[in-house]
Amino acid sequence: MGAWGAGLFENDGALDWVGDLMESKAGWALVRETLSRANDAEGASEGDAVLAAAECVAVARGKPSPKPNEDILRWCKDHPLKNSDPLAALAVKAVRWVRTSSQLKELWEESGDSEWDAVVADLEKRLL
Repeated sequence: MGAWGAGLFENDGALDWVGDLMESKAGWALVRETLSRANDAEGASEGDAVLAAAECVAVARGKPSPKPNEDILRWCKDHPLKNSDPLAALAVKAVRWVRTSSQLKELWEESGDSEWDAVVADLEKRLL
């Protein structure tokens, strides 16, 4: 797991996904696609990407992380989301899956670091 901290963007998977988002012409469709495949996420980097996509939705709803990713803030400002409710519902479902059933969750449990769960719980709360 290429992580140096428990924060949503303190890992290679999330930052790679942010890079893909910055280069993509798909806009919010990429966010939706990433959230939709949460249950199929096999590796830790996919779980990290799902959380990064969910953070986009939280930012669009005016509830960014206390430690926001500047690229995500700028991207959301440049790509306003008119009706965030359907995407927020999908994001909550995806975050809950990552937090309870993913390989990423298992890796964080094995590490003995409980900070990750608190970070993901905060994201879930900001999406509701």
